[in-house]
Amino acid sequence: MTPPEPVVDPAPPTTFRARWAKRLLFLALPLLGLAYQVTAKETAQVMSGVPFGRLWLSKVLTVPWAEALIALEIISFCAWMVVLSEIKLSEAFPLSALSYVLVVAASWTVFHEPASLLQILGGVAILAGVWLMGRSGEPAQ
Repeated sequence: MTPPEPVVDPAPPTTFRARWAKRLLFLALPLLGLAYQVTAKETAQVMSGVPFGRLWLSKVLTVPWAEALIALEIISFCAWMVVLSEIKLSEAFPLSALSYVLVVAASWTVFHEPASLLQILGGVAILAGVWLMGRSGEPAQ
């Protein structure tokens, strides 16, 4: 007599929220991080020369770039909460490093800041690290 085979629960169906969490993780969060940094740079440029204090605070509250910065922070927070409710932190967080590479590329293309060889090599290392960490979650074949 052979023992009964163990019952294995099938994987739960992917929910609408889980599908959106993955889209947010791979596309929206790195782009939101990039947009946040670009608006921060634009805000800083507008605010340069304004001494920090009450005048600075009253001026920054009227700068459209600063308003966009606050809105992006709120949107990023909401997106990150959706992602973390569906995906393990150890799987989600490495992808947030992609925004570092995007920021270096934007600083070079949008703000015409020089990109050094070390920044380029660092970006390649980040991309390789994200790829390697992503592979660590794949089943071995």
